[in-house]
Amino acid sequence: MYCTNCGVHLDNDVVFCTNCGHKVPQQQTQNSSNVFDDIAGGYHNVMTKPKSKLIAGLLAIVLGSMGIHDFYLGYTRKGVTHLLMWVFFLGWFSELWALVEALFIFTGKTSEDANGIPLTDGF
Repeated sequence: MYCTNCGVHLDNDVVFCTNCGHKVPQQQTQNSSNVFDDIAGGYHNVMTKPKSKLIAGLLAIVLGSMGIHDFYLGYTRKGVTHLLMWVFFLGWFSELWALVEALFIFTGKTSEDANGIPLTDGF
């Protein structure tokens, strides 16, 4: 079993990760009786996968004035700020801000997403 937060290999009987202290979901021995647990677990698995540095940087260049790259990386408040600036005709400032963030992403100053998961180099 692996920690869903930091990826460290753990024993099957632990409740908290020995590396980061994150609560480890216990594996069930039988099929889930609640479909909502399955959906929530699938959503958590998708959202905790590493994001791509290349995709984040390209989103910042192409759609950065709307804050799409911030939503991709999980920075919702910053994404909403970008979007509001774009809506209220401050797109030029928002685009300049996004280009600086794209530079930070490509140079490694922004090296992890909002959950602290490091960005990957490929897709």
